Amino acid sequence: MIQFPSLEELHANLILKLNFDDMTKFFFFNELIKGYISEDPDLMPYISKIKEKSMLSKKFRLKKSSEIRKKEKEMIAKFGLEKNDIENIFDIIEKEDI
Repeated sequence: MIQFPSLEELHANLILKLNFDDMTKFFFFNELIKGYISEDPDLMPYISKIKEKSMLSKKFRLKKSSEIRKKEKEMIAKFGLEKNDIENIFDIIEKEDI
């Protein structure tokens, strides 16, 4: 017989693991979401792994997303820009024009 963990079992295991690691659910999910949004380099390989396993993901979309991220990294390396520089690019350009 094949069994799948129930949501209740997953929730209980999550609570046990969080208690063991001395974290709250709020803190855990908040940090996880911040890491995902900011594309934390330690988290993104795991996100890619999840996306590859996902039945909903299309190979084309994964490949295109990967290509875009690769080009983004190449451009950042080519121009030597940091994340803050990219966010403030218009301010930097304005300072250069003065």
